[in-house]
Amino acid sequence: MSRPLLWIFLLFSTLSYGGPIVVIDPGHGGKWVAKKTDGSQKGNGSSWNNATAATFGILEKDLALDYSQAVAKAFAASPRAQKLGAKAILTRNSDTSLSSMGRAAVAVENTARVFLSIHFNGSSSHTAEGTRGYIVSKDHPHWEFMHFVNPYAERDRAFSDLVVKNVATALQPFGGDPSKAKTVGDSKGDGGHLKDGIRTLGFARQDTHLYQAVVMLLEVEFIDNPKVSNWLLGTKNRDKARQAVAAAIVTAICDHLENDTPPSAPRKAR
Repeated sequence: MSRPLLWIFLLFSTLSYGGPIVVIDPGHGGKWVAKKTDGSQKGNGSSWNNATAATFGILEKDLALDYSQAVAKAFAASPRAQKLGAKAILTRNSDTSLSSMGRAAVAVENTARVFLSIHFNGSSSHTAEGTRGYIVSKDHPHWEFMHFVNPYAERDRAFSDLVVKNVATALQPFGGDPSKAKTVGDSKGDGGHLKDGIRTLGFARQDTHLYQAVVMLLEVEFIDNPKVSNWLLGTKNRDKARQAVAAAIVTAICDHLENDTPPSAPRKAR
């Protein structure tokens, strides 16, 4: 095939793909930059790493990539996803640094139906546990990006509740507690707080090209808690837990794609 014909073929293939696109975003990534805080490593609200496993020293950025790749692999092998014609795309597939805007741009450019950012949690007490889902709140959040409002909050929350429930249930046989799982928003009155991942969601949600997508951030568990770190990342459960979480996420996404009717046009925030 000649080069011009090849380019025409590739362009036609890209334009003709009509199945739903699912964008999986492995949180964090890259290397720490000296003399800069985590939140300003690139000056863009995306840090290289946050949480670290209490008993194994595994970094959140590496776990996020590991789990995201497992989700993409499980998605590609899922008969339900294949029947839906759905395709999973990762925002990063290696230990690289991406801006919050760059992560969101992958979903915007692909007109995603799902944008899911995968993270692992930590707390100041190192005793917290439970799966968390974060969404951009309907009302103005109480932090610096005051223009981030979400007219799709109810739809995002329903999807987040589904993912959180599935993941928490999948982790229960290993030591997880579904009763401690929940979805929260990013404003003070909605149970949330400012964090790098929420910036990513805010960037994603401000662009109306994502009006067909559900957008959420998943914190799989609190890996800085020694108890959680032991049952989640010990050699006995590590691979099985990752596979269980990947399968749970694929099920939730397929459930959503099969039952959701996306808006036919962008909604106004107010």
